[in-house]
Amino acid sequence: MTTAMTLQFWGVRGSIPTPGPTTVRYGGNTACVSVDLGHGTLLVLDAGTGIRPLGEHVAARDTDIFVLLSHAHWDHIQGFPFFAPLVNFQI
Repeated sequence: MTTAMTLQFWGVRGSIPTPGPTTVRYGGNTACVSVDLGHGTLLVLDAGTGIRPLGEHVAARDTDIFVLLSHAHWDHIQGFPFFAPLVNFQI
């Protein structure tokens, strides 16, 4: 049995989040992409403001989450403090 990977874009904007009526079609959050690898593993690419709705989406799931940051520019890390799964973070 194989499990399909699922890719979802949670934020694709540049330096400044731009939520509002003019960005409804493509979204207004900054960089965040999730790759659900199946079998309870989630890979998160960048932690822009899009990571907040992603965190709300996965908060109740029993999932291993790996966050990879492409670089430390503000628009790629600014959402990290608002990532709901951090409440249960273990090292």
